[in-house]
Amino acid sequence: MAMLQALLALAFRSAGRILNMAFGWATVMIFGKVPQDRQIYLSVIAFGSVGWIIAVLGIIFPSFATFLLAFVPLPPWVSRTWVRLAMLAAAAIIPLVVGFVATRMLDPADRPKGAGALATEVLKGYPYTLALALTLITMTVLAPVMKVQTLVKRWSTRHVPMIVESDAYLEVVKDVERALEQGGFPVERRPAGWMLRLPTRILTTLAGGAVDDLVADQMTSLESDRLQVLLHPSDLVISGSEKDAARANTILAQQLAFSRAYMTWDKEANELEDRMRRIWVTLRQQAQRPGVVEHNAARLAAVEHDLQKLELPYEEWEVLFREKLMVERALLQLKASLVDRPLEPSDVPPEELGARQMTESEEAERAWWSKLLGS
Repeated sequence: MAMLQALLALAFRSAGRILNMAFGWATVMIFGKVPQDRQIYLSVIAFGSVGWIIAVLGIIFPSFATFLLAFVPLPPWVSRTWVRLAMLAAAAIIPLVVGFVATRMLDPADRPKGAGALATEVLKGYPYTLALALTLITMTVLAPVMKVQTLVKRWSTRHVPMIVESDAYLEVVKDVERALEQGGFPVERRPAGWMLRLPTRILTTLAGGAVDDLVADQMTSLESDRLQVLLHPSDLVISGSEKDAARANTILAQQLAFSRAYMTWDKEANELEDRMRRIWVTLRQQAQRPGVVEHNAARLAAVEHDLQKLELPYEEWEVLFREKLMVERALLQLKASLVDRPLEPSDVPPEELGARQMTESEEAERAWWSKLLGS
């Protein structure tokens, strides 16, 4: 008997680990990898919503809910009435906690002001909790199937941090599609597969605008026989062979530098991206006007000054530094009259991208740098 109990306990612990792994896959597949400052809040909301479902079941089936929570049967001396009351209290309180934590995921400027506004947002935790619970349960069932499909193809997955505002989602999808095609990966734009669309539709229908920053209403996949790219509002997921996924990652990091997608995830870093994007656009459109190069060189110096003062994770600093170098290079080319405006990767014919001879302007630039360094 003792041996049987030990085997059952081991089986249930293994099942718990498998379920937890599937739950983790489900969260990533629905939301992507969210920024670190939101990850804790999202974890609390996700586990809270599942806990709420268990509490609701516990009102009807106390023994079953207790077993799900503790993996132990309900002792005979514990009154089921008290368990039901405890589960009822949990079912009433958990959505309020979820609603409050959801407000912490917003930028400080967007958070509700005043007790009335905060109370309204907290009460939205009830439909939000129901929506997220149903979504994650559905996705926990489907996520292992999707994971197996990827493993069968022997594909690897890369996550590229990328913040995309809801009104710019389809524009960024178009930019990603164009960049991949120019880099040698022709893809077809399709709605995300039904196994992603179904739980996403449940979430957006029940939770409404509360998840606009986390889930794309028109989640889109770019696919070919070599690659699949899925864009979340806070993550770009690239699936393919190790070589193809790495190549696609490189192409997108290069060509999306000044798109409407943020490649960083802190608000201060986003603001620096905005400033460099404005400089880049100005140089592309007005480089031939007198004083434009000098004025934007001063603007870039101000960006560099602010970048040095920011405390950022290395990955974000690296993105900003790379973009700064791209703008700086464009300013040097314009100052030396090597080009009449900065060249973007999209200006290069697809068949020449990544493997081409130096153009005349690049040869002139190389000669200019050699002369400068030699002097």
